Parts: sequence; C-alpha cells; structure tokens
Amino acid sequence: MADVLYEGIQITRPLLRHITNAVDVGAQRYGVSVGERAILEALLNSEEPLTAPAITERLDLKRQFVARILSACKNAGFVEAQANPAHIRSHFYALTDKGRDAITAIRQAEILRVEELLQSLSADEVRAHLKVQRALLACFSSLAQS
Repeated sequence: MADVLYEGIQITRPLLRHITNAVDVGAQRYGVSVGERAILEALLNSEEPLTAPAITERLDLKRQFVARILSACKNAGFVEAQANPAHIRSHFYALTDKGRDAITAIRQAEILRVEELLQSLSADEVRAHLKVQRALLACFSSLAQS
C-alpha cells in the first residue's frame, strides 16, 4: 500500500496545478485572481471581519503575499478595511457587497462542477479521500517544521 499512497502523493502537484488553473479560469470571469478568490472565500467563511494575520494563518500563506492580495482586493472594491480598536496599524477586513457577490457566484459555479464529479463517486469514497488528505496534510506539515 505504500506504493499506492506514494503514487497518490506524486500526482498531487499536477492535480493542484490543474485545480488552480481551472479555478483561475472560473474566477477571472468575475475579475478575481486565484489569490483574491482565496482571500474572499476566507472572509466569506468567517462570521466576522478578519485581520491580515488571521487570514494568513487560516490560509497558511506568507504574510507579504496576503498583504499584497488584500491591497488588490481593496483596490478592486472587493473588501473594505475597518478600524481595529486593539491595534491602530492592524485593520479588520470585510467583504463589500461586490466582493460577496463575486465569491458567491464563483463558489456556486465550482459547486456545480463538484456535483457533476460526485455522480461518479460514492459518499464513502469522498469521505476516505478527505481522511487521506487530512492525514497527508498533518504528516507533511509536521515534517516541514522539523
């Protein structure tokens, strides 16, 4: 089974490349880059506005990248900065109506694709896939920090 799992690990890079390209094509229809899409989704999934460090942690991205993408999102009118009473230089970020509309439309289109794929997979297969993905993430995250 180690060879099978290893093969699964090996196809991760091309899989991620193709997923990223497909997401990019879909998001570009709404004037949103892949990085902006990630930020918008993090904000959509949050019950409250988030600081840049909170977004960085949730997405496991570099601080500078998140800052650059947040700036682009703000300039595009997708997010707005709000005052943070606890830290003058660290703002909260929230979706604008334009940002909420864009990420909602993008996600709806993606869900339609996922639902098409689900026609060929069982619920047990999907659950097993998620379990393996979580185990791989935990394993390689801890190895990368060693």
